[in-house]
Amino acid sequence: MKMIKRIALIALAILLAALYSYGVWPRAIYNTDIGANSYENTGALSAGKVLTQKFVCTDTGMCGLKLKLTKQESQTIGNYEWTLENVKTGKEIANGVIDEVSTENREFVSASAQKRGNIELNFDRQEDSKGQEYVLTIQSSDVEEGQTMAVYMTQKGKSETEMTLAGENVDRASVIKVEYKRFNVENFIVFLGIVVYLVLFVKFMYKLFR
Repeated sequence: MKMIKRIALIALAILLAALYSYGVWPRAIYNTDIGANSYENTGALSAGKVLTQKFVCTDTGMCGLKLKLTKQESQTIGNYEWTLENVKTGKEIANGVIDEVSTENREFVSASAQKRGNIELNFDRQEDSKGQEYVLTIQSSDVEEGQTMAVYMTQKGKSETEMTLAGENVDRASVIKVEYKRFNVENFIVFLGIVVYLVLFVKFMYKLFR
């Protein structure tokens, strides 16, 4: 009976670790050592001022981008079109619109400088994204005067990136996190390690005070 209980507990721990480890995991394309209060921004993305950001995926299962932006002259922004393209194949894999609705989320108005201004660009999961280079393009489509936005940027991270603004190269990286939906082996191992530690600790304390 004891053996059955042990096997059941081990199986439960593995199951919980697996459930915890499968999810959406973000990876920044910029230098995360730079504090949010030190970020720069692109300035108003007015008509004709196109932003492009190239990046290379470090994992499989890319399923979205988390982009940090700020409203400029007023409390509302107009419509901006965005597209995401695989550089090697030239295939557009996603597109959409950034507008006022995009900013209606908890993080955008967060008191935390790290979270404030974040919006989500979601799309179908890309199974073979690891090692692939993509380019995100953002440009105004229906933006009235006073409804512009700007994208935050900072120093580049370790991964390969390339940013242009109005056709000019910029030695910066947009504040973007690439989101991957996958099984995180590292988290799985850490979770199991914590479970083993807790079990051994409880056993030790039980023997110590019984």
